Amino acid sequence: MTTTFYLVRHGQPDWQWAEERRFYGPASTYIPLTAEGVAQIEAAARDPRLREASLILASPYTRTMQSAQILSRRLDLPVTVEWDLHEWLYDLDMRGDLPQPGERYGMEDMSRCFMQYMESAELTGEDNCETHATIARRVLNCLRRYDGTQKAILVACHEGVIRSITGLKKVDMAQIVPFTLPRT
Repeated sequence: MTTTFYLVRHGQPDWQWAEERRFYGPASTYIPLTAEGVAQIEAAARDPRLREASLILASPYTRTMQSAQILSRRLDLPVTVEWDLHEWLYDLDMRGDLPQPGERYGMEDMSRCFMQYMESAELTGEDNCETHATIARRVLNCLRRYDGTQKAILVACHEGVIRSITGLKKVDMAQIVPFTLPRT
C-alpha cells in the first residue's frame, strides 16, 4: 500500500507577537497562530480529501501543533509529534544568541537569510543555516517510517518542509499538498 501524505502548511503565525517578545532563533518555535491563522486551518479541515486520513503527524512548533490540534478536533484523528518535521533551522547550533552591539541584528539577519533561503539560495559563511537538501533528507526519513502503514496521513508542517520535498516554489498558509514518497 502506498501512503498519501497530505502536507498541510500551518495557518498564519503571529510574527508581531514574536517581535514584541524578541523571540529569535529557537524561541521562534513558540509563535502561535493569529485569529486568521486559526480560521485558515478551520477551512482546510473541511477539505474532503482529509477524511481519508487516519493519523496526523505534526512538527513540534507551536503554530503547527495548534494547526494539528484544530485538524484533530475537526477530523477526530490522533496526533503524533515528530521532531524531524520542524521548519528550516536558521541557526544550526540552536544557540539563538542575541546580538552584541555592532553584531548582526537577530530578526533582520534571520529575515535576510530566510529571503535567500526562500529564493533557493544556499547560505554560506557566517550563515549557519540548514540547506534544502538537509531538510529533505530528515523529512523523507521521517515519512518513510510511516509509508505503507496507513492509506493517508496528514502532516502539519511548514513551507520549508513542503518546498524541500516537493520542489514547489511557494506554499500558501493552510495549503494542502498531496505527496507520495518517491520509489527507489
